[in-house]
Amino acid sequence: MVDKLKQEQVRQWIRDENREALLHAFEDLHPADAAEQLAGLSPSEVARYVELVGPAETLPIFEFVPFEMQRETLEHLPRSILPRLIELMSPDDRADLVEELDEKSQERLLSLLMQAERQELLKLITYPEGSAGGHMTTDYAFLRPDVSIGTALDHLRMQAPKKETIYYVYVVDLARRLIGFLSLRDLIMEHPERYVREVMNKNVIAVRVDQDIEEVAKVMSRYDFLAIPVVDAEQRLVGIITYDDVFDVMAEEATEDMYLLANLDTDEKITSPLPRSVKLRVPWLLVNLCTALLAAYTVSLFSDTISAFVTLASLMPIVAGIGGNAGTQSLTVVVRALALGQIKVHGNLPILLKQVGIGLFSGLICGFVMGAVAYLWHHNIWLSLILWMAMTANLVIAGSFGAIVPITLRKFNLDPALGSSIFVTMATDVGGFLTFLGLATLLLHHLMGP
Repeated sequence: MVDKLKQEQVRQWIRDENREALLHAFEDLHPADAAEQLAGLSPSEVARYVELVGPAETLPIFEFVPFEMQRETLEHLPRSILPRLIELMSPDDRADLVEELDEKSQERLLSLLMQAERQELLKLITYPEGSAGGHMTTDYAFLRPDVSIGTALDHLRMQAPKKETIYYVYVVDLARRLIGFLSLRDLIMEHPERYVREVMNKNVIAVRVDQDIEEVAKVMSRYDFLAIPVVDAEQRLVGIITYDDVFDVMAEEATEDMYLLANLDTDEKITSPLPRSVKLRVPWLLVNLCTALLAAYTVSLFSDTISAFVTLASLMPIVAGIGGNAGTQSLTVVVRALALGQIKVHGNLPILLKQVGIGLFSGLICGFVMGAVAYLWHHNIWLSLILWMAMTANLVIAGSFGAIVPITLRKFNLDPALGSSIFVTMATDVGGFLTFLGLATLLLHHLMGP
């Protein structure tokens, strides 16, 4: 919870340039909680805090500061502080941050870094954003196979301060090809005089540097890894991906799917300026408007039937509404299954048939209930039968489109959540109105009675 009083105190210490007080300001807080306090300051104030306290002391907190705040803070840091802060960051976090800077800021930052750091950074940011290479870190611990366990532990002690994690230690040959791995527990438990090659696990599960990060997340989740090695086409070890990075990716993907299902642009944030939010939302609303016009046109085709039996006007939204909800249910299940890799792009006839079957039986049940309500309300058995048949048909449409739309989008290499809800809603609205009013038109003489 943000302490406003604490924030004001920190602001005063920054104005007074009280480094000693700032050094101890957050010593009783976890870095994540301290970052929450810093996030309430302006980017220029955070930059001044980093400058006064020092990059090394600030980094553990700065890494938890929201990404947008980090990016804006860099623009206020002096040339004497900026390169040191960037150099201290882990390679993957550093690459993610620099990649989001505009071209001018990137050039400014890269010019301040040492050549080795600059080349490593440029290499990381050239990997596609959604690839394993785009999320890996090059700070990993490695060993040679021909060293003893005792020597290996000495090497690991020297490597540990500069590495992101040492839970897994990877074994590479002279060409840096990945040939095995050891856990920290294995090293501690083994006899010091045994050799790494004798005790290493040769069954290494690795991912390719160009592999999709979502696939990497599935592999790590399946095997319950804390980290996974990343190799190039020649099986050379180029980096590792840690679980915290994959967790962030999974959270981002879940958020993206949630946004897309709601027809929102993933660039919109709660803090986005009003004009930007309007700009991001209106295009999808206009698409939705077109589909709504199609549904309205469908209703207009049966205006004579509605005029002849006005009760239809009060009941037709129920048919479309239930269909929309059923379509969303099928859509959510199928999109999630596609995201988790539980179903493939091809050979999905059983999936489609199941969703159609669910729609059929759900429609029969819900339609029967609504038909009974309509009979008690209007005492017209033909109206009840029409409602029953129309709701059953529309829920079958809902189930089929809820499966077809996301699978079709995936076949075209599009996100299965992209606009799916609009198209499914269009199908259930048009299908619901068409079946209900169409049946009513065909059976109008029965509805009207003698």
